[in-house]
Amino acid sequence: MTEIVLVETSALVAIILEEPGWRPLAERIAAASASTTCFNVFEAALAVVREIDLTPSAAHRIVLETAARLDVQIRDYASQAILHAVSARERFGAGRRGLNMGDCLSYGAAKEGRARLIYVGEDFAQTDVNDDV
Repeated sequence: MTEIVLVETSALVAIILEEPGWRPLAERIAAASASTTCFNVFEAALAVVREIDLTPSAAHRIVLETAARLDVQIRDYASQAILHAVSARERFGAGRRGLNMGDCLSYGAAKEGRARLIYVGEDFAQTDVNDDV
């Protein structure tokens, strides 16, 4: 059975910037039934702009091209996912020791879609985002 995953901003950026471990990450995503949200695409473009001297439009094109190469479907954000995002903020905090707004939105989309969240780093390590998929 194909793994259903939601690709979080950090994973998209790691692949685009070819950070350590990017290749196995890309292979896992390409082998899955993968999606991401319009918010993740926007956030990834802004993150790429912070690292590479590009316009936001150019960075956006790179994110879209990367998603297409990996067969990641870009989805609108389901309004029902907001309940999960709000819950994430209440349960897992905010800021430096918790989830930021983008993290909460990713959490919400993964929970709503019953998808495994693919991310890089420790932001979601203390959450239950992948516990019931």
